[in-house]
Amino acid sequence: MIKLARESRGFSQSELCEALGIAQGTISKIENKLIECSDELLNKLSSFLNYPISFFWRNEPIFPSSILYYRRKITVGKKLLSKSEARMNIIRMGVEKLLEQIDIPDSTLPKWDVDKMGSPDLAAKFLREFWRVPKGRIENITRILEKNGIVVFHFDFETDKLDGLSFFTEKGQPIIFVNMRLPGDRMRLTIAHEVAHLMMHIGQPITLDRDVETEAFQFGSELLVPFDELRADFTTMDLKWLANQKRYWMVSMSSLIYKGKEKKMITENQAKYLFSQMSGLGYRKSEPAELGIEREKPTMINSIIELYKTDLGYSTEEIAATLHLSMKDFQSEFNLQPHGLRIIRRS
Repeated sequence: MIKLARESRGFSQSELCEALGIAQGTISKIENKLIECSDELLNKLSSFLNYPISFFWRNEPIFPSSILYYRRKITVGKKLLSKSEARMNIIRMGVEKLLEQIDIPDSTLPKWDVDKMGSPDLAAKFLREFWRVPKGRIENITRILEKNGIVVFHFDFETDKLDGLSFFTEKGQPIIFVNMRLPGDRMRLTIAHEVAHLMMHIGQPITLDRDVETEAFQFGSELLVPFDELRADFTTMDLKWLANQKRYWMVSMSSLIYKGKEKKMITENQAKYLFSQMSGLGYRKSEPAELGIEREKPTMINSIIELYKTDLGYSTEEIAATLHLSMKDFQSEFNLQPHGLRIIRRS
């Protein structure tokens, strides 16, 4: 857990050892389980990295980056990725611990093999029917996911170059981390994008000729904006039409242009012209404020924490101790709001 702790604080081995005045080989051997960590060094690590001693005795598995699907730009540095992965692993461990006492809805997310079952568009249409989502826009995608047993976390990636990540816990609990800095429309599409990874990619064989990011975008776009319904309202794709569609579907104008081009509602040149118009108005960086979409707020984890307090009698300090976190870390990584959950009564 020393590696997890130092990476979550953004330290390399050499940086940590220099700060503590110890040989890098010592930490390297401890992290590779070749030698034991002395009590004196453990106390130093606990104090410097601000994790309780109990944190370093945890034995939960740490998920490697190879099983994680990011919606990100390739310019993100390795150090920042390692820090984000470490923090998400720590939160994931906390979620698993909290769920030992709380009964949340079982995940109803089906699996979809694109090679055998059909395109991402078909997968999105199937999921809307499977979850009995009415026609028209999805008012709150986060609420639907939580109702169907998927944990959504607003997460500070400390950069705008990481949009989201998704994975399953050891016990099969799906979790989506979405960048808390994203505007509301982009956040909705990122969440739908991550549902695609959970449903179509994670744990399934992927042939080399497939582009999972393109598939995830197609799925997310179709889930939020069914093409048949969009086409029924189509007249001419100009900025006015895009603005009206954004108000209704609650997705970005840019994503609607991409969808229009993909579905041959407009030509490649028409798409370039629309993007050029948006760039000239500054809309590529930030779409009009009057068209802003409010960020959706997850409530499931917040409600679980409240249940620990109200039904199980835990204090905030006791919950933090249960998760092997300092109060500062617990308060910075977890939030609060009510949701319809109940306690598991265990004999």
